[in-house]
Amino acid sequence: MDDYIPDDFDFSFLYDDDDPSWLDKIKVEIEQLEGFRVEHNELILKVWHYGTEVGACHHLGSHLNITPTLINELAKYDLELERFMCDEDIYYQLIKPKHILHPKIRPDLHLSIQWSKDLHPNYGYINGHYFGYHRNDYHGKYIQLVYRHQIYMSFSCTTPDHIKPYFDKIWQELLDTEYIRHPKEIRIGSKVANYLPDGFKAYKTDDDGQCKVSRSKEKYCYIKRWRDNEYYTSFSINWALHPSEKTSSLTEAVGAALRMIAKMSTKTPLSIKNQ
Repeated sequence: MDDYIPDDFDFSFLYDDDDPSWLDKIKVEIEQLEGFRVEHNELILKVWHYGTEVGACHHLGSHLNITPTLINELAKYDLELERFMCDEDIYYQLIKPKHILHPKIRPDLHLSIQWSKDLHPNYGYINGHYFGYHRNDYHGKYIQLVYRHQIYMSFSCTTPDHIKPYFDKIWQELLDTEYIRHPKEIRIGSKVANYLPDGFKAYKTDDDGQCKVSRSKEKYCYIKRWRDNEYYTSFSINWALHPSEKTSSLTEAVGAALRMIAKMSTKTPLSIKNQ
C-alpha cells in the first residue's frame, strides 16, 4: 500500500485543544441577545427565539453551512453574524435549510470505505487512501486523509477540489451509520489482550495508558505506554521507580511481559521486594 501511516502516529501537535470551537463561539455571541437559545453538538447548531426555531449551522469540517433565515433573524436584533464570523476566521457558506443534513456526494466517483477491523476502529481506507476520524476541542470532530503521501485535514480552507468528495463520502458514511456519535477509544488493555496466548489475561488499571498482564494471582506484571513507540514492562505499577524493560512496540512489550512472568517464582513481586 503506497499511502501508509503507522497506527500510533500522533497528529495532536498540529492542534491547540484549549481554544473554543467555531460553534461554541457562535453560541456565546447569539445568547447575549434576549430571548435567544442555542443548542449544539459537534455537528449541528440550532437556534430558537422564544421557542421558535429560526435557523441552524452544520459543521462540515472545513467550513460551516448556515441557513439564510438565521442570518436574517439575527440582523433584526443588530447582530451581524457574517461580520462576526469573518472577524473570528470562521469559514462558512449560506445554504438552503433542506441541504443542511446531507453533504453533496459525487456518485460518479464510486468511492468505497473499508474501516479497520482490528485495533483502531477510528481508522480506515477510502479507495485505498488512509484516513482517520478524530476530535479535539478546537475543531470538534474532523477527518485526516493521506492522499498520495500528502496529509489533508477536513477543516482546512485550502483543501483541493478533487479531495473534497473524499471527505464528503466519509462524513456521509459516519452520518448514515451513526458512527459519528460514539467514536471508540481503545485502551491498551484491549490491544494487549489480542496478542496474549491462552491462559493469560489483560486487565485495565486506573491509568488508561497502562494495563496488568496476568497468568495467575501470583504471576503478573504491568505494561505502560509512555509515548509513541515507547513501552515499559515492569513488575510494579510504578514502572519509573522499579526495574523495567523498555521496548519500541506493543508486540515487543507483550513479549517482554510473557518472559517476565515466565521467570517469576510462586512469590509475588511484593513479597520479593519486602525481603
